[in-house]
Amino acid sequence: MAPMVTAFPGALLTSNEDQRAEGMRSSALALSGSSALASARATGARATGRSALVIRNVSVHGHRTSIRLEPQIWDSMTEICRSEFCTPHDVCSYVAEHKPPNGSLTSSLRVFILDYFRKSSTQDGHTRAGHGQGMFISQQQERLEMRKLKADALER
Repeated sequence: MAPMVTAFPGALLTSNEDQRAEGMRSSALALSGSSALASARATGARATGRSALVIRNVSVHGHRTSIRLEPQIWDSMTEICRSEFCTPHDVCSYVAEHKPPNGSLTSSLRVFILDYFRKSSTQDGHTRAGHGQGMFISQQQERLEMRKLKADALER
């Protein structure tokens, strides 16, 4: 069984950091700007029945390929690139190296991004975001009340 894709080891991203930092920052900023445009296009795409996925070209180990991901996933990749001083090409190449042999690169990117943010989250951060306050319990209670009202109405 192939290893799961995990967060970046520090050495992978810092080897050429000083030489490439400025170029990477501008690349991440450019990706961020186009991501906002892609989000706006994706919203309109849903209304017309077209795919909400955004297609981008990336270089994976020097080979150009296109990847289709949700705008939110591209935004998350931009955040990772800013934090790790790397480019989307670096992220895609890293994930391609560590994905299961027959696995999809896009699926592996989604898993990697989820894993990256899960590992960086803390209980304090969850508390500040309002998580763990039973946010789904009130919805559950509302559904139970609606079912009870429907059952009462049917009995009459």
